[in-house]
Amino acid sequence: MLALYHLIFYRPILNALIALYNVIPGHDMGVAIILLTIAVRLLLLPLTLQMLRSQRAMQTIQPKVKAIQEMYKSDKARQSKELMALYSAEKVNPMASCLPLLIQLPIFIALYRAMIDGLKGQGLDSLYSFVSHPATISQQRTSSSRCLLV
Repeated sequence: MLALYHLIFYRPILNALIALYNVIPGHDMGVAIILLTIAVRLLLLPLTLQMLRSQRAMQTIQPKVKAIQEMYKSDKARQSKELMALYSAEKVNPMASCLPLLIQLPIFIALYRAMIDGLKGQGLDSLYSFVSHPATISQQRTSSSRCLLV
């Protein structure tokens, strides 16, 4: 299972990070990380929007849900039946806000791991043959970043 995760998520993200590092003038890992993060967020934007729409729909029917919960407080079976009827009538899926997050989670974990391994220079043996292997990964701070740290 870990090999499948490595093949599907981690390896492509690490290769994209190193390819960006090789392409960016000055070979700045910070800029490569920012660009890769923006690209991943843009790719996941449809899932994020779907999740937000579902959360908004659940918020709009929340007063009705609370009313049903109060009305059938003692009868849990009837409460569940009425809630399911409400969800189908309003065309709202209570799990629709969670499922996109479960899809995004392994991608974000792989992004995090690729950034850590990319900064340390570890795991570069996982690079594809067409991605050039950098001799060293520069982690030097420029003079402007040193001023910000003081």
